[in-house]
Amino acid sequence: MISGTRKDTSQPVASSDRTLHVEVRKRHAPGRSSHFQLEAKLAASPGVTVIVGHSGAGKSTLLRCIAGLSNPEEGRIAIGDHVLFDSRKRIRLEPAQRKVAFVFQDLALFPHLKVEDNVMYGLRGLDAAERNRRMSEILTSFQIEHLARRFPREISGGEQQRVALARSLVTEPKVLLLDEPLSSLDPCTKVLIIDDLRWWNKTRHIPILYVTHNHDELLALGDRAVVLEQGKIVT
Repeated sequence: MISGTRKDTSQPVASSDRTLHVEVRKRHAPGRSSHFQLEAKLAASPGVTVIVGHSGAGKSTLLRCIAGLSNPEEGRIAIGDHVLFDSRKRIRLEPAQRKVAFVFQDLALFPHLKVEDNVMYGLRGLDAAERNRRMSEILTSFQIEHLARRFPREISGGEQQRVALARSLVTEPKVLLLDEPLSSLDPCTKVLIIDDLRWWNKTRHIPILYVTHNHDELLALGDRAVVLEQGKIVT
């Protein structure tokens, strides 16, 4: 059960331009039989931006372009003055160099690893003291420190969602992308997890893009909304 007063021990970040700027054109499955094309231009400031649209609208394609898992034919993607992709300047950072965290609908937790080891998996290049410090801090932020020694099969679906978020955020990304990872949860649990995420982001101030096809989640989950239809932003 998740309850109690949260204690955030992290230090506030220095102010700077942390806005995610995206302007891309991407053909989906290029070929004569495909007419779909993503043409999106947006600026996502720190906080939760919900990207909503029907299946096939281009939501996941947009996130994959930002993460570097798919390459646009044209455009530019930057976090402040940190350029991730620029077709004109031939800049294309590899996904591991972008400092972009991506949580998919399939959480892909390692079933043979305990919660603490799942969370620390992306910190293998750091010394043991720093790994443990970050792991302890992020588990506390998401109220799952008491689950550290359990395996994924021994915790609930909502707790698994928190572990997946903690594993992504422990690497201290500059942007967080969420591709419907909470869709299987009940509305109350979903809102509680988003509240924890907002609490964590109070001192980090990073853009969070949350993809959904459910219009009812707009007011509950996001500070802002972007509506995609047939590859284009309409609202």
